[in-house]
Amino acid sequence: MAKTTIRWRVAQFLERRWWQRYLRNKSSADYLTEKRAYWERTLDQLDWEPVPGRRVLDAGCGPAGVFILLHNIEAVTALDPLLESYEADLPIFARANYPSVSFLAQPLEEKLAVAGPFEAIYCFNAINHVADWELALDVLTANAGPGTRMVLTSDVHRHAWLLPVFRMLPGDALHPQQHDATAYRRALERRGWRIEWEEVLRQEAIFAYTAWVAVME
Repeated sequence: MAKTTIRWRVAQFLERRWWQRYLRNKSSADYLTEKRAYWERTLDQLDWEPVPGRRVLDAGCGPAGVFILLHNIEAVTALDPLLESYEADLPIFARANYPSVSFLAQPLEEKLAVAGPFEAIYCFNAINHVADWELALDVLTANAGPGTRMVLTSDVHRHAWLLPVFRMLPGDALHPQQHDATAYRRALERRGWRIEWEEVLRQEAIFAYTAWVAVME
């Protein structure tokens, strides 16, 4: 298990507060409808087809991860260290609303309480929230077998000169991990993942929100 850091603990606190503020004046039903539509668009953009009954992991699922779309299609295990806080804080999330999903309230760096491998892994916008980036990638890999497909997304730095600045200073307090796209490619390939393609889903001044679709060899 990874040791937590002050930076990670601050990020977890801010993540919880961010969701509370973001949803304060939103209708839960409207938000979830919009979010399911977002997941449909994202999977379509990545040419990713859900498979009925496939055993999948939604790693770093948050309160409205891809499980809200797939819970009646695929056999989903969803994990996030803040699940209990989300259920206490946010009207959009209750585990009882997704009886077919196996929820795990734990960090991504911990060994999963359920046995792998999974046939597919979703890790949307979560890998840069972890305390130990390398260990989290190791755990994802440990829960894959030959032929497992994974979609991994993260904000990555567009400008090399800003990367060390953001690592030293809390310029992006919600995200303890600061890496560029090359670091992600190398980390995946070093662990035996073959990257089928990489796609920038959204580009901003500092970051590019990037997706990798990969398969375990």
